[in-house]
Amino acid sequence: MAQLAVPPLSLYVHLPWCVRKCPYCDFNSHPLRGELPEGAYLAALVADFEQDASLVASRTIRTVFFGGGTPSLFSPASIARLLEVVHARLDCAPELEVTLEANPGAIEHGAFRDYRDAGVTRLSLGVQSFQRRHLVALGRIHDERAAHAAIEQAQAAGFENLNIDLMYGLPEQSLADAVADVSEACAHA
Repeated sequence: MAQLAVPPLSLYVHLPWCVRKCPYCDFNSHPLRGELPEGAYLAALVADFEQDASLVASRTIRTVFFGGGTPSLFSPASIARLLEVVHARLDCAPELEVTLEANPGAIEHGAFRDYRDAGVTRLSLGVQSFQRRHLVALGRIHDERAAHAAIEQAQAAGFENLNIDLMYGLPEQSLADAVADVSEACAHA
């Protein structure tokens, strides 16, 4: 009887804090009140990972996704520490893709290079729209200028693998509005 191949794995790491919770968001996320409990949360994640890593030790990790919330509220050093633990305990694919979600209004753009140096290979920017009235309606903390600046600064930091989240079907959004958002995104290549 043929042996079944063990499928690869993807690892999702949830970092649930945001500067402000968007009214449309259904994810387990919480507005930051006071200081980010980065050290305590990092220690809890490492302990949880150490406890359960042996359950998947025979499988190769192909992707790691830091989602939330707003994972870019965590320092590049914390992201690097988590990736060190993953690399030390599990078999990681040589072409491991590591994605970090970031919001244009909640990141110090100078940190993009530091995230890349920490091992992040792909950014996922929560732009949602390039139109101010839609951003306001969505409760976003950035405007269209910050969205463009974040994309340009991520590219300048060396991110070639970059995705931009855009929303379609927003209240009072026309087809022309949606096409304009896609055109602006494409203008960034």
